[in-house]
Amino acid sequence: MKLPSIFRLPGHQRFEIQPRYYDPIKEDLEKRTRRIRQELKNERNGGNAESIREAYKAKRGSNRSADLFQFLMIIIVGVSIGGYLMYGANVYFALLLLIPLYIILRRRKK
Repeated sequence: MKLPSIFRLPGHQRFEIQPRYYDPIKEDLEKRTRRIRQELKNERNGGNAESIREAYKAKRGSNRSADLFQFLMIIIVGVSIGGYLMYGANVYFALLLLIPLYIILRRRKK
């Protein structure tokens, strides 16, 4: 016997699964057509995937200033952590002296 309640309780949920079928012939055909379409698209665009990759690498190589800045930031963070462990908070004051030097060098470069 069920007791009356002011709250409505959810009913049971049914488990439904739709089976998937594996068709190796169909999958192979789809892979081939996708590869052929990609090759045709690359030929229409005037180059293959290798030339696109080479162009991206050439563009990436010209960004030396960002690489140098990242390297300097890694060095500064490493020195600050190591210096703090070795000498304490005085290292941060020494690093604060480097900020005006950095600003002066940036202004002189422009």
